[in-house]
Amino acid sequence: MKRTLFGWSAALTLSLGLSSLGASALGGGAAPVTPAPVPSAPISTAPINPAPVSTAPISTGPISTGPVTRPTLVGYAELKADTFAQGPASGAWNGGLRGETRFAGQPVQGFSGVQRDPQGQGFVFLSDNGFGAKNNSADYLLRLYRVALTPGTPAARAGRVQVGSFIGLRDPDRKVPWQIVNEASPERLLTGADFDVEGFAFAPDGTLWVGDEFGPFLLHFSADGRLLEAPISTPNLAGLPTLRGQAPIVIGHRGSSGTRPEHTLEAYRVAIEAGADFIEPDLVVTKDGVLVARHEPVIAVVDKDGKVLEATADVAARPEFGDRLTTKSLDGVTVRGYFVEDFTLAELKTLRAVERLPALRGKAYDGQFEIPTLSEVIALVRDMEAKTGRKVGIYPETKHPVYMNEVAKFNTSQLLIDTLVKEKFTDPARVFIQSFEVGNLKDLKQNIMPGAGVNLPLVQLVSSPDEAPYDWTAAGDKRKYDALTTDAALREIATYASGVGPYKRWIIDAEGRTTDFVARAHAAGLLVHPWTFRNEATYLLPGYRNDPEAEMRQAFQAGVDGLFTDFPATGAKVAGQYAAPEVRSPQHPAFAQGVSSAAANLPGSGGFEGFTIAPGGKVAYGLLEKAVAGDPAGQLRLMRYDLGTRQWTLAGRYALEQGGEAIGDLTPVSDSQLLVIERDGGQGQTAKLKRLYLIDLGAKNADGTFKKTLVADLMALADPRGLAPSTRNGVFSFPYVTMENVLVLSPDTLLVVNDNNYPATGGRGADVKDQTEFLWIKLPTALKLAPGVARN
Repeated sequence: MKRTLFGWSAALTLSLGLSSLGASALGGGAAPVTPAPVPSAPISTAPINPAPVSTAPISTGPISTGPVTRPTLVGYAELKADTFAQGPASGAWNGGLRGETRFAGQPVQGFSGVQRDPQGQGFVFLSDNGFGAKNNSADYLLRLYRVALTPGTPAARAGRVQVGSFIGLRDPDRKVPWQIVNEASPERLLTGADFDVEGFAFAPDGTLWVGDEFGPFLLHFSADGRLLEAPISTPNLAGLPTLRGQAPIVIGHRGSSGTRPEHTLEAYRVAIEAGADFIEPDLVVTKDGVLVARHEPVIAVVDKDGKVLEATADVAARPEFGDRLTTKSLDGVTVRGYFVEDFTLAELKTLRAVERLPALRGKAYDGQFEIPTLSEVIALVRDMEAKTGRKVGIYPETKHPVYMNEVAKFNTSQLLIDTLVKEKFTDPARVFIQSFEVGNLKDLKQNIMPGAGVNLPLVQLVSSPDEAPYDWTAAGDKRKYDALTTDAALREIATYASGVGPYKRWIIDAEGRTTDFVARAHAAGLLVHPWTFRNEATYLLPGYRNDPEAEMRQAFQAGVDGLFTDFPATGAKVAGQYAAPEVRSPQHPAFAQGVSSAAANLPGSGGFEGFTIAPGGKVAYGLLEKAVAGDPAGQLRLMRYDLGTRQWTLAGRYALEQGGEAIGDLTPVSDSQLLVIERDGGQGQTAKLKRLYLIDLGAKNADGTFKKTLVADLMALADPRGLAPSTRNGVFSFPYVTMENVLVLSPDTLLVVNDNNYPATGGRGADVKDQTEFLWIKLPTALKLAPGVARN
């Protein structure tokens, strides 16, 4: 392989609007430009600074015009679609299949990033990844081209674009740890099937940093295009406002009770397999003092006519236990039925579990499973941990402590701690103890746990505002649960508990609005674990449109530290979107090496469409083109990367306008302000939204997204002098699918350029190839630039 296919190569000059290219039989619509002779000089290691390609004037600064009252086109130039640089031949791939090459050289256009030449000689443009898709671009070499621009004026309207030398991106030192297209070649030239390069910037040390969409990755190159280090992955910094910034947990509510009869070993096993971090056994006590998992002490409720109203065991169908049917007062409510405390463990073991909600969840598993003890639940957890290699916790609830003391004659809080100590299951990272009453939690904190030498986190459950902790009611206290939700009450809870478990309507109200409960509980130092999230439509607000994941996402975005769900598979899926270690698109190389692309959490090619380095030269910003799974629809992450410490942080989220589908580029105005191109997916007559917005990193909306200021509508630029051929009635529209280049030229002048996915058509007509158009846009209000921005 000749060394002249990388590094700075021969110049290519075009005078646009003054000549046309002849027809071609190669399928590209026009003959390739004949490249200049290839120089024999060795690879250049100097920064981008080739010799000028022409003596024609080069415009790098502002254009002298008078003030304007609206964003106005003050300069224009074009680069024809059929513009090529020296080879190799390209365009052989189509939909992943290889055929004959269509082009004798490499397409120049399809620009996705622009910066000034560091030496002030013009501009440097980054070509996109090729022919519109990864599987079409294996012979499209990734390059940066030096381009000199002369904007059109009324006297020379067509303007002038001069494409000069290029630098080829390559990996001769084998920094890329996976197979690339040119794996076996010495110089390992990078192609559009390896990376989708979308933005770049020069660092103060002269090296190049490039943002990629396929990973998404950051790529670090020397000044002459040699990859300096392995591609840098993007961490999945979801930025959820949990108490300590930790990933939220999923609690299998009574196991996987949406798919198996609740509180059975099978329900717990399925929950663990589904990805639950904790399983929840509600604990009641047998006649002989053994804790078992049942939702209530009553395991079958029977009316006066003998009809079973609700049951979790088949006891009503067992005539041998007919004498156990009785009536009791359960937390002040008269209940007729069968109660666990009237059965020994041996008797309970003869019963079988049944579905509590058969009309909703069916009876397919009725009669198959026993009622488990707490010790059996712990044994199951250990067995599943050995099989899965994943640590799982338990989240027991002491049910009706006052009732258990007065009627069942057992202190179940004491029994719980005794059992945990006996089973050696006292790791505070793997146990939460919860209760709807207050007194027993305080007793656990102050007496029972210290007496046993353990200290486990406690959680105060908070039911709906029309209910009350029964120990309060039994003591004559008239307060309801809302008394536990004030700021003062939350601070009081924090004196004995580590968290609060509220009914989910305290987090998301009946209108679907997020409240301030989580923020206030966190301010008191409390974890927040709301209940109960279910998949069935009957439990979902209309606004979720039968999508239980949407409800869970809203809760996670509100900052909950975990949630109880009857469907832990769904909860684990949604939580996993935030807990995955990396952001990965389906084009990530891991998915070509045996890992299912179903694990992708970013839509296809949704990576760093915008990338830049702040004026100070210490910090880089990458703006994803599409939303990460789990994030609110239309909100894109802006990632901050410290070039010195190599640390990532989430700078914030950019919210797309209604009708906006993606962003096209990102460029700095100052260390705190950035310009963003936002666009829809239309072109030609279907294009509606192509805009420039200014964001300030320190100015955010109530939902945490950046405040945006419209700078220019690219579909309606004033062009009173008719500089562009397509201008009609003094208005210029820019209706290509993508505009992927914006650069500040002066406080009131911007350069904007489109991509063209060569050889695509449609921007200027269904059968017209998309050429590259260069716009000089003057703003009515000057931007406040930082030093170093718009340097000439």
